[in-house]
Amino acid sequence: MVDADQTFVIVGGGLAGARAAETLRAEGFNGRVILIGDERDHPYERPPLSKGYLTGAKERDSTLVHEPAWYAANDVELHLGQAVTAIDREARTVRLGDGTVIRYDKLLLATGSEPRRLDVPGTDLTGVHHLRRLAHADRLR
Repeated sequence: MVDADQTFVIVGGGLAGARAAETLRAEGFNGRVILIGDERDHPYERPPLSKGYLTGAKERDSTLVHEPAWYAANDVELHLGQAVTAIDREARTVRLGDGTVIRYDKLLLATGSEPRRLDVPGTDLTGVHHLRRLAHADRLR
């Protein structure tokens, strides 16, 4: 294949990043696929955090986009718990928080968003929580 020597880096370890890796493989991309996420957890879906998982009706693994073994089976390299601290578009590299530099041919930014914090009195009080990450849901549960 023409793309076998290419590297596709996906920055963002959520649903969009995991589905992008899945689509690359499903569409026949044979090059290197690297998925980088700043959380230590495998990519997961966020809506179940405030629903089935938080209420205890579903297990933690039910939030995962793919079983952890899927990534190795589909030759998707994971760099979990690593933030991208710099992107050099000219050199086609990303730098991780630990100093690792990864070269890419294609780059997808799928970093998602942060929840909007309410600007009202009391949001900084003990017992007021924001739910964005699986770790937040773990603590609340």
